[in-house]
Amino acid sequence: MESYKTIIEEGLRSALSTYLHPGQLYDPIRYLIEGGGKRIRPLLTLLACETACAEAGRAVNAAIAVEMLHAFTLVHDDIMDNSEIRRGRLTVHKKWNANAAILTGDVMIGIALRLLGKDAHHCVQPLKVFDAFTNGLIRVCEGQALDMWHLNSPHVTSDDYLAMIDLKTAKLLETAVEVGACIGNASDQHITALKEFAHDIGLAFQLNDDLLDLTGGEQFGKTAGGDIVQGKRTWLMITLRDSVRGEQDSSVVSEFFENNGLHRSRIPEVRSLMETYGILDRARALIESLTLTAQSHLSAVPDCDARKNLERLTLQLMERQH
Repeated sequence: MESYKTIIEEGLRSALSTYLHPGQLYDPIRYLIEGGGKRIRPLLTLLACETACAEAGRAVNAAIAVEMLHAFTLVHDDIMDNSEIRRGRLTVHKKWNANAAILTGDVMIGIALRLLGKDAHHCVQPLKVFDAFTNGLIRVCEGQALDMWHLNSPHVTSDDYLAMIDLKTAKLLETAVEVGACIGNASDQHITALKEFAHDIGLAFQLNDDLLDLTGGEQFGKTAGGDIVQGKRTWLMITLRDSVRGEQDSSVVSEFFENNGLHRSRIPEVRSLMETYGILDRARALIESLTLTAQSHLSAVPDCDARKNLERLTLQLMERQH
């Protein structure tokens, strides 16, 4: 995948080269982009375009637009979560301030839409590209709203959580492939198959993200167990709540939900409970099931190198440790 990543990194540098002043606005964007990342979403856009037998080059600007949309969500999510570390570095609002971070997120959407317009003309119906992008933006915001609501609810179910990450995470991956496939002028059936693939990969990816938050350590780029400290209602904590037995074990989980999190010193205790009740193994089994289902959707996509690369990417995402 390195050749694609090179294209994406060069595209990001090129896109930002004309945005220099004022530095108070654009320096945080460079800081964020230079922090790196897996670039999964722009990669999906390029590969989706290629599955329609079109050159990936025609979707580079659109791929960068999708990455800008993702970066926008990270900046604003970090403010709402009061997160201090992102990809091993200070978050934008901690390095600058909340006002700068909000404005940084806002302007990235403007840059993204301008970039999208450069590639939309390749589509027979250019408005389809903008519709896919803006729908993704709306759905991500809906997902974040649900995520924030969950923080104040002691009765969130595992289905509630999956519905939230469907919007907050999976829909953005769906947007990435839909934008690329539209620019490649893929058929509606082709686009639907790619979206179903991306949907299941998105769910699996977020569940794996939650798992790595607890088990990935510092190499994950965040403080281990941060979700427990912040009181996030992840599938792991919800399933543990519904599984624990005995007054002592139940009291730990009840304290988490009642106080919206636990002190960092309690993280080993929670992890031990998850191991005792088999929560981590159940999470891994669910991730594997979603991954296999995702791959099955690719059978409706023409057999080509891009499809094989999507299959390889799927395995790499699920085997990652950071």
